[in-house]
Amino acid sequence: MAPLHIHVTLWTLLIISFVVSLILHRAGRAKGQKILHMVARLLYLLVLVSGLHMLAAWYHFQGAALIKGIAGVLVLVGMEMVLVRTEKGKRTGVAWAVLAIALILVFYYGYVVLG
Repeated sequence: MAPLHIHVTLWTLLIISFVVSLILHRAGRAKGQKILHMVARLLYLLVLVSGLHMLAAWYHFQGAALIKGIAGVLVLVGMEMVLVRTEKGKRTGVAWAVLAIALILVFYYGYVVLG
């Protein structure tokens, strides 16, 4: 399987685990939510490693790909902030804003700029 397919599969699984973790939290299923949060953390690492591999091998850490990589890290940070602040019962507005802006940048640079 090509590195791009692995990376896309991993971030798709990450988005699914993120959403399901939030749903479980709202449903009051703390144990299931905690498990999926840990799965999401594992997926953060795998997405980061696969993204760094592509950034190094294909783009040599240059140009728009580097901006996309930084935005990708901000997506991971935003997801973690949302999950942790939700668990603690704190406000999540800023975390959602970071996540939304970073996600828009990642998709823009990934599909429009880098093609």
